[in-house]
Amino acid sequence: MVVGAVLCGGRSSRFGSDKALANFGDATVGHHIIEALRNGGADPVVAIGGTAGHELGVPTVPDLRPNLGPLAGLATALLWAKTGSVIVVPCDLPLLRSDHVARLIEAAEDGRATVATVAGEPQVSLALWPAAAGRDLLAKLNSGARSYRSALEVVEWTGIELPAEAVTDTDTPAELRHLAKGHGNGL
Repeated sequence: MVVGAVLCGGRSSRFGSDKALANFGDATVGHHIIEALRNGGADPVVAIGGTAGHELGVPTVPDLRPNLGPLAGLATALLWAKTGSVIVVPCDLPLLRSDHVARLIEAAEDGRATVATVAGEPQVSLALWPAAAGRDLLAKLNSGARSYRSALEVVEWTGIELPAEAVTDTDTPAELRHLAKGHGNGL
């Protein structure tokens, strides 16, 4: 089983509104991500934290440690799933495609994370994680770690090269509009 988890618990302070609910072409960013996860092989798909899950039509799993960033959301997703693997994606990757998700799933190895890399650099914002790592990640979080990248210290991982668009995020409405226009999704 591969669960898809969309991190929706951020404050979106630079964006000014919920990123997952921002329009991107014919749907919201969150809908694009959910469809990429589903069509790529993740089932079920859930929202982690925040309130967007209801509007996106997926269940919401409350953050175990709200307002502590994506590492807390990752730990929440893995602990909720309990078994199998979880593809965890922030709610601001509008160019994520189902083939990116499928490649992560195909490259998965038992007990290891499969992390997207761009030009050889790990991009923890797009990765498939073993659910069994949830307790170790929560312990790391409880010890004071906040860096999302510190998750790579807890679990063995393998990188899989993906195009930069797979991990291109948007922090402001202007960035989202620019990204949409550059990819034929003019707003």
